[in-house]
Amino acid sequence: MHFAVSPRPTRNRTGSKAAAGRILLLLSIWCALLPVASAAGAPPAAENLERYISNGGYGVEMNGKVIFADNLHTPFIPASTLKVLTSLMALEILGPEYRFATTVYVDNTNVLYLRGEGDPLFTSETITTIARELKKRGIAKIDGIVLDDSAFALETPPPGSDNSHNPYDAHSSALAVNFNSLPFMVTALGTVRPGEKQTPLLPIMKTMARGLYSGTYRLNVEAFAAHGDISNTLRYTGELLTALLQENHLIVTGGFSRGRPPSGLKPLFVYESEKTVTELVRLCLHYSSNFIANQLYLSSGRRLYGSPATWEKARRMTHEFLKRRLPTAMAGIRMVDGSGLSADNSMTASAMLEVLQRFAPYAHLLKKQQQIYVKSGTLTGVYCYAGYFETAHRLDAFALFLNQPGNTRKKTLVLLEKQYRQRVQER
Repeated sequence: MHFAVSPRPTRNRTGSKAAAGRILLLLSIWCALLPVASAAGAPPAAENLERYISNGGYGVEMNGKVIFADNLHTPFIPASTLKVLTSLMALEILGPEYRFATTVYVDNTNVLYLRGEGDPLFTSETITTIARELKKRGIAKIDGIVLDDSAFALETPPPGSDNSHNPYDAHSSALAVNFNSLPFMVTALGTVRPGEKQTPLLPIMKTMARGLYSGTYRLNVEAFAAHGDISNTLRYTGELLTALLQENHLIVTGGFSRGRPPSGLKPLFVYESEKTVTELVRLCLHYSSNFIANQLYLSSGRRLYGSPATWEKARRMTHEFLKRRLPTAMAGIRMVDGSGLSADNSMTASAMLEVLQRFAPYAHLLKKQQQIYVKSGTLTGVYCYAGYFETAHRLDAFALFLNQPGNTRKKTLVLLEKQYRQRVQER
């Protein structure tokens, strides 16, 4: 890792295997209205598909052309398969090698300013790296911390979020730690302990543990009432920063507050995320992280239209992206968030196939199950798949949207793959 002294700040990244492993662990918790016939006629075993689909649509391609489909142009709720489009926009707008930055300032009174830009992987390990760099630069005492989250100015919580305690409802922010979810445990005796070794015991854990039964928790911090004039997101960030600075033998006084660095104050250094957008997309798709998806979505809008990031800018970015790069898919897509959590999102199978055609160079970022690259999407009454069937010579896209009470997507996909493979052999 390397840093440079201002006035020309450089960016730092660290490749800690332990940090990467914990990230994977964290993410794993989260956890035309008529059928289109192929040249050879209707797909075989159509009667079997009808057994499994009461309200849905699908399309399967070969060499870029639809070979069989049903309700190809009917809009359905796509759930987390929408993350494929979010990922595509991030890769093309931010760039595959882009790394998120967090800027560190220290003024002549030893006040520390931390300015976030939406890094989805701003974790306890990140803060430990920043603390150690401060020590290397001769900073021994911090007399106050100022947290700058002004790069985002969000009009609402994430669309579709019920703001439950579940981490999949975590809010987006320019400066949020550990996916904005709080890990702790409550013992049988009522004692509160940290939920992971990298994150020390914080006062906010004791606050949120009140009234909870014994057990292990990872909670959306914004599901709890805030106290004072600072959000729980920044309270969590400030308490964690304070604790980890102290663990690394810096003296910290003066508390923390929300604000911005003074005009003209030059950065001491810039921390650069250890993972590129390509790596973030892989994590987002493998673990279906709503938090990562929305951070990428908002940051893509910010890249095009400037700070601060807003939901409106992200939606405008989506409109322009589709208009310029996927114009024929545009009419079949309605996108209000980046994660697919909102039931106000909609997409046709035809539009998803076009998205997948453009995403094909990045297909390897999807999970692979035998000869299928696939992204799933699940909400209550929503069961979807999107991805690619693989042959020795190519990848062919498929989209399956089921908006119905019963989850029959696995059985349906088995039939679709069987029909696809039969068609490959016939050709």
